[in-house]
Amino acid sequence: MNKFNKFAAAAAAFALAAASTGCSAPEAITFGKGSQTALTIDGYEVPAGVFIYNELYAYNTASYQVYTENGGKEPSVEDVKNATIESMDATDWIQDKATQACKDFVANEKEFEKIGGQLTDDELAEIKEMLAANGSSAMFSENGVGEESLRKVIENNYKQTHIFEHYYGLGSEKGCTEDELKEYYQDKTARIKYFSISLVDDEGEKFDADETRRINNMIDDYIKEINAEKTNEAKLKKIDECEEDYNSYVEKRTAEAAAKAAEEAGETTTSTTTTTTTTTTGEKGATTTTTTADPHANEVTITKYSTTTADDSSSNNATTTTLSAEQEKTQKAQQDYNDYLFNKIALYKAEKYEYDENTVYIVIKADIKERMTSEDLWNDTTIDSLLSERYYSDFEDMMKEIVKGYDIKKNSTAYRKYSPFKLKLDIQ
Repeated sequence: MNKFNKFAAAAAAFALAAASTGCSAPEAITFGKGSQTALTIDGYEVPAGVFIYNELYAYNTASYQVYTENGGKEPSVEDVKNATIESMDATDWIQDKATQACKDFVANEKEFEKIGGQLTDDELAEIKEMLAANGSSAMFSENGVGEESLRKVIENNYKQTHIFEHYYGLGSEKGCTEDELKEYYQDKTARIKYFSISLVDDEGEKFDADETRRINNMIDDYIKEINAEKTNEAKLKKIDECEEDYNSYVEKRTAEAAAKAAEEAGETTTSTTTTTTTTTTGEKGATTTTTTADPHANEVTITKYSTTTADDSSSNNATTTTLSAEQEKTQKAQQDYNDYLFNKIALYKAEKYEYDENTVYIVIKADIKERMTSEDLWNDTTIDSLLSERYYSDFEDMMKEIVKGYDIKKNSTAYRKYSPFKLKLDIQ
């Protein structure tokens, strides 16, 4: 999971909002006795500063929605205030989102305590740095989000990560073993080497019959040469050599075409040859630099295409994207190629793949398992990313179930006092 995802996004949004205004900072908000606690959730008193922080975050979300609906025109505070968002008045929408965020905040606090979570020394140091970097923000300080509230918000993001790892980390109650996660990764990831060969010229015109025949013969020869190699490593190296040969051929063909065109136009062309010389110095005081070639140069990893997406059909923001005929054609080509890579091509057998009417790929698929080491693809970053990808939706559902049972008591005085459009939203 990405730490600070919410905090960092909000801080960035506040900075952008501030940069777009030219107003000076008004008086800071102060808390009265009756408004220090914005709401009480399942017995937990949410500080007003935490509630206001979530209002500011929700305001920026609302502002972005208005910005999108207005075709990219920067909205004023008044524009947002007068907007209707998901069939709700902007004030009600922002406070509703802030309330939900506070419920999530409390769920993290309570669940972190339940699992006996502890922030590490490194995490506490990072939190201190984040607080120092953002504590002086006028958007926070002038709106009553003090250092203590800001610290709680930052810590809460770390606590959420610990909760996720507790329930969905490797070998955890709701997660999986490392071997199972590896299988998940292997199923959805292909290791590929390929290069493309064009069947059209620089103007997009089809080559004549002779050139087309020549290119197809080259493709057949390349595939034979690659598959004739005795080892898988040699095959992967040979495909690079074939690509270099093809690129040289294209350069020569282009140069000859340019020379012919110049001759027909009565012009004179000059060819320049650049020679690179490598000097090796002997034993007397020489410094030698050795460069080790990347054994996996030019390889790419491809993720299995999936038509499964989050079901947003119930959302008022759900939109239907209509693709043009050309876009649909491109999308189908991508899907067909993905299906070919995962379901049709064998390991370490170079093949010709006709991507579309203008392009041919020479492609070879390698064994992804060979690169799944801690020094290569199978590192902590990959593991964390895969766990988040596989289980974060389940984690959110779990936390939503926890929140459902919470008793909420709003402090009406605080909600009136800290109504979003009473905040300083145009601070420079």
